[in-house]
Amino acid sequence: MVDLTEINDVRQTLTGDFAVRLNWIDSRLSQFEGCEIDLDKVWSPSVAFLNSGRLFTSRPREVEIGPGGQVTYLQRYYGSLASYHNLRDFPFDKQKFVISLFPIEAPEDEVRLVVDEGFTGRRDVLNISDWKIGSVIGRAERQKARAFDKFHSRFDFEINAHRITSYYLWKVILPLCLIVAMSWCVFWISPVHLNAQIGLSATSVLTLIAFIFATTNMVPELSYFTRLDLFIIGSTILVFLALLQSITTSYLVSRHKENLTIRIDKVCRLAFPLAFAALVLVAFIAIG
Repeated sequence: MVDLTEINDVRQTLTGDFAVRLNWIDSRLSQFEGCEIDLDKVWSPSVAFLNSGRLFTSRPREVEIGPGGQVTYLQRYYGSLASYHNLRDFPFDKQKFVISLFPIEAPEDEVRLVVDEGFTGRRDVLNISDWKIGSVIGRAERQKARAFDKFHSRFDFEINAHRITSYYLWKVILPLCLIVAMSWCVFWISPVHLNAQIGLSATSVLTLIAFIFATTNMVPELSYFTRLDLFIIGSTILVFLALLQSITTSYLVSRHKENLTIRIDKVCRLAFPLAFAALVLVAFIAIG
């Protein structure tokens, strides 16, 4: 892997620069030792990417002929490829992206791919800022092509990546914590001041809703909850409960039950922070 410039969660793609080298022996070409021949004029394993996407080549489509008919084809591909993202632990997730190469026209008994350990790897410095790229692994597998009822050899290039969470901690999670904490201020305002309580609670709810809309484009439309989704939903419930509590205590004051409202406020001052701490524990700390 020459470079990796983007991992896009919404489109489920990764964009990079990949070098592919194919080596095989064709004794019929031994007389052309030292020559470079157009790829379309010789037999080749016709290896293609299984991942959907759009790639551009940057080198001539030529093979180099070595001693005894050894053939080498080196090509660089740049563009975007489809990749599967399991986002259940987002934004504290680790991903394993697999790029597969497949000789479409030749079954396993004609073309068998093997890993060149000396060529398989990645450049030390990659131009991607929000991910930490770990090890890359090349592995030769076999896959059955159901259309032809035959097994084909397949090369998998596995990229291990860990998301850098600093952005989400400071730009998403911390502001959300402050919004939730702001909603607790109603527990220190006397229920007699109904306008102040309702105004603060409503402001907290509206601020939270606006914040949720601003963060909805971080992930695609998923059929499951991410850890961030769980945190946002739990925070929304707590803010809304704080609003209901302020309405309830104001009603009790109107019924001349001031002592009861004081007790409720004291309980909520402790109960809500404890509930929020439990939410943080479930959503982020207890990562399986």
